[in-house]
Parts: sequence; structure tokens; C-alpha cells
Amino acid sequence: MAVEKMKTVGIVGRIADMDKICRAIVLNGSMHMLNALTEINSNYFKLSASEENLEAIEESAQLVPYTAGRDFAKDEEMIKSLYGIFDFKPVINASSIGIDHDYGKLLQEIEKEYHFIKELWDEVEAKRKLVEEKKSYMRNLNYMKDLNMDIGKLINLSYLRFRLLIVSRENYGRLKGNYENIASLILRLVTVDDNVIVASAAPKSFDEEIERLFISLNYQELKLPSGYSGTAQEIIEKIQSEIKAIFDEIKQLKASVQKRKGNIGTVIKNAYGAMELEKKVEKVKRESAIGKKLFFLFGYVPKSKVKGLQKELWDNFGSNIILVVDDAASHETAKAPPTKFKNNWLIRPFEALIRMYGLPSYDEVDPTAFFGLTYMLLFGAMFGDMGQGLIILLAGLYLRYKKRRVNLGGVLSRLGVSSIIFGALYGSVFGKEDLIPALLIRPMANINMILIWAIALGVVLMTVSFIYSFINNWKRHNLEEGLLGREGLVGFLFFWTLITAVANSQLGFVAVSLKIFIIIMAVLLLLNVFKQPIANMLKGSKKLYDESVVDYYTEAGFGVVETLLSFLSNTISFIRVGAFALNHAGLYLAFETMAEMVNSGIGGILILILGNAVIIGLEGLIVFIQGLRLEYYELFSRYYSGEGVEYAPIKLS
Repeated sequence: MAVEKMKTVGIVGRIADMDKICRAIVLNGSMHMLNALTEINSNYFKLSASEENLEAIEESAQLVPYTAGRDFAKDEEMIKSLYGIFDFKPVINASSIGIDHDYGKLLQEIEKEYHFIKELWDEVEAKRKLVEEKKSYMRNLNYMKDLNMDIGKLINLSYLRFRLLIVSRENYGRLKGNYENIASLILRLVTVDDNVIVASAAPKSFDEEIERLFISLNYQELKLPSGYSGTAQEIIEKIQSEIKAIFDEIKQLKASVQKRKGNIGTVIKNAYGAMELEKKVEKVKRESAIGKKLFFLFGYVPKSKVKGLQKELWDNFGSNIILVVDDAASHETAKAPPTKFKNNWLIRPFEALIRMYGLPSYDEVDPTAFFGLTYMLLFGAMFGDMGQGLIILLAGLYLRYKKRRVNLGGVLSRLGVSSIIFGALYGSVFGKEDLIPALLIRPMANINMILIWAIALGVVLMTVSFIYSFINNWKRHNLEEGLLGREGLVGFLFFWTLITAVANSQLGFVAVSLKIFIIIMAVLLLLNVFKQPIANMLKGSKKLYDESVVDYYTEAGFGVVETLLSFLSNTISFIRVGAFALNHAGLYLAFETMAEMVNSGIGGILILILGNAVIIGLEGLIVFIQGLRLEYYELFSRYYSGEGVEYAPIKLS
């Protein structure tokens, strides 16, 4: 339950082996790449002075970025075209790809077949388009079945232009109202939905005038076939026989294509994975630095993956490569180490909610465990019900295993379990509180106690958040904030002094005057105001302030007010946990009252079912959001920055 430790790995190899080494890195899939030239120019990379490192040390002073690059657009077009023709799914078979494979030879083998297959397939597509065109002719001719005349002669009139048109009913009404002003014969054939099919025969000398009229009617011309004679039905029958013949030709062409599939199918499938590998190899190369004979690569690798990568590279390249491995924490680098979560099955789904806020930095404690456990606690406390929790659990399992929504399903199923547990503590089943005894407390019967417990829970959670803040500041060696900051030791003491003063004023459990508490808090606030000069003095720095003195104390003055307000508001904000626990019970009570007022057994049951659905859907969503709000604003603001960079190794997907 932490951020996985990273190692920096430097690789120096011969340019002749560059493609193979880069393939090995991609196939291993564990290296988060760094820009090699930036690392070397920043003096972050240091090789020990030895005989085997001499050549690398000499070349490291005259390196250039990799600029060659390859364009895979043509390869991708060819391979994806063949995948479409043979209806292959783009799946990468890693076992068919190795570091020694010859991508160029593979492409040459495919290209030989591609042109022939593409020519056959283009012919298939052309014939399919011809079939669709002939089918459209048939649909249009169907509108003319009642015309007992030779359609071929009608289409080929010498002085008249015959057209089949489709216009809306509204525009046909306009056309019909102007028959006497139109130099054309108009015949209504059939009405289809809200459109009218009409035939038009007009002198060719009036083409421009007629065209303007039809354009104003927003017409669409229905194409008719040329080169045929006979009635509409006779032409349709001729076209049907032609379509049948074309389908026979398509079948023969497809058979020819399928014969080729047997020869080249496996090679095509392998080519997709090989191409994707070569594209990733180019990405690795773009981060490299090139010398005369050697190239340099750098990246972050999780500690658990380093030995596997080392063994793989040594087994394949032996003494032809130099590997330099160092701890990310002790290795100065131009780029902060990336974050890779390392959490168990219970907490892992909550990583998605952490990502919504931001990833933890490498030098920051992973908050996922604290977040996951407290979020389940908060949700269950606000939405405690055994029956409704069971529904949420089942919904989560459905999303997890049926819809493959792993994170959302995982979060919901865990929140459902928490709701069930608190439902048992509250004695609530689908809102009913008289079916089972409460193992702990009934919220509606103990309103004050529930609200007090909610605030107490907030105090405990904020205390833990202070501990997280101490650890984070210690890891960052931030004396100023860790010791004297608002989220540091001074802030922690001020928070507990404030809480103790408020509690003592109500309960009087300590015989200490309120003035004493005020004096202690005033001293702590002064320490916070002077935190920068005090911290600089403790560190032995000659410069007491990092900025203008006036600006520093102006900001510090406002910080005092913010400290007072935030500690009070953050603590009181947790009262919503108790309020929603009461609201949950009260909302069901409202639906139960409506069910009793109906005076109908079935009607009452339906209202209770509807009420539970509303509570699960609407209130469940509100509680989900309120729980996030408490985590993000009241707790994360104390100890979590969320400015990490995600671990993104270069690998085949």
C-alpha cells in the first residue's frame, strides 16, 4: 500500500544493436523513458572511470539527438486494409515477435500479395457499388409500375426531358397551385410518408427555367437507368437477373481472395504486432542520444522489474552493453520519478478516485489506503442500511464482472459492504428499523449522540491527516512546514489546543482557565507567523526571508485568520456525516408515511419500493459526492499535493 520504489536505469549500447535493444525494452514493458541528452547534459549521468567504460565516457561529450525517424503511414494503410479484407481483429501476438525479427523482410512478403489482393478486392467493392446502384434503379422504377409504356423511350425523348422527382407534400402543394404557369407536364405517381413522387416532362429549351423552379421546391431527382427498353416491371426483371450475375462474380472474386488468405493470413496477423512494436521502438529512439558508435538510453524502472530487465539485456547482448542502475531517490535527475501504485486488492479500486484529484508525488506517502478505508467508513456511516447496501453491492459486482468496469464496480461493491455493516449497527433493512435490533445505535433515537460522534470522527481523521503531513514534510526535508507550518507540528498543537479548549468549555473536564488556552494558541500562531525566519536560522541560513519582508508578513497575517477559520470549518464540516445518517432514516420515514396514507396494500408497497429506489439512486449519489468532498477538501488539503507523474512505461498494449 505505497508508491512503488523506482530505479534509474542507464543503457549504453552499439548503434548496430540499437533496434534489437529497443525492441527488448519495449517487449519487457517496464521502462518509463527519460530524455537521454537532457540527463547527460545536466551531468546527472556519471560512469565510473574504467577500461570498459572508456569509449562511452569519450562519446558522452559529443552526443546528438536521434533524428532519423521512420514513417509508418504506408505500412499501416496496407496492413489495416488487409485486416479489413480478411476480417481480422487487431490482436498482438507477442509470442510471434522477437528482438531479431526482420520487419523489412516481413513487409516485403506482404507487399507482394497486397497489390494482387487489393486489386481483387477493389473489383469486389466496385461490383458492390454497381449492385447498390442497380437496386436504387429498381426502387425508383417501382414508382412507375402503373405507367404502361416503354420507359427507355420515355427517358430518351429528343425534345422533352423526362425526370422522376421527390418533393415534400408542402412543396407539392405549391407546385400544384402553379400548374398553369409551368412549361412542363407534371404527373403525381405516389405518396411516400410525407413526400410525393412526381414525373416531369418539359421541353429541353426550358431546362433553366424548370430547374430554377424545382430548386425552389427543394427537390431530389431519382435516377433512372439508361440503355433499357420495356415497361418498368420488365426493366426491373432485367436488372434483377443482372444483379444475380454480379453476385456470382463477387462470389468468385471473394473465393480468389480467400485462397490468398491461406497463404498470407498468418503473416498479416504477425505484421500488425510487428508494426506496433516498430512504432514503439521509434518512440524509444526519440529519447536516445547518439554518438559515433554508441547510443545512450535512460529511464525509470520499478525496483521489482529491474532484475528481469537486466537479465534479459545481458542474456541477449552480454558485454556489448553497459547498464547503470541507481536508486531514484539518490539519483539526481532532470525529471521527477513517476508514480506507480502498489496496493492490495481491497484498496486498489480507490486508486481511480485518487487519480481524479491527482497522483501522489514520488516523495509523498500514497494516501490510497487511508483514503479507501476512511471513504468506506464515511459512506457506511452516512448510508447505513443492510438492504440498500446489498443492492449497491450487487450493482458493483455486476459492473465489475459483467460490464468490466473494474474500478467503479470495485468501489461500489466495497461501499455496499460498508453500508451493510453500518445497517446492522443501526438496525436498518430497506429503511425499516423494527425488523432487526440495532447492534450499536438508532440514529433517529439518538440525534445528539450521532452528531457528536460525527465531529469526533472528524477530529480523529484530521489528526491522522496531520501525521501524514509530518511524514511527507520529513521525506521532503521541509523543516519550515513540517515543524512550524499550519499542517506541521505547530498547526497540530494549535488544532488540539483549540479542540481541547472548546470541549473543556462545555464539559469542564480540566481545571484550566480559558485564558491559558488562548495564551498557548497565541504563542503557536506567533510561531507560525515567524516560521520562515525561525526555520532559516535553524538551518544556519544568512538570509532570513525568501521574499520581501512586507509581503511575507502581509501573507502571514492573512494566514493566521485562515488557520483559525479552516480548523473550525474543517472540523464542523464532519457534522454532515451525522446529518446524512439522520437524513437517510428521515427520508424513508417520509415515504413510509405516504404509504400509510394511501390506504391500499399494493399502492403502499409500490410507494415503499419507489422510495427505496429514490434513496439508493438519489441519496446514494449525494452521499457518494459528500464523502468525496470531505476527503478532498477537509483531509487532502492538509497533507496531499497530488502533483505526481504517472508511471507510463513504453510497451506493447
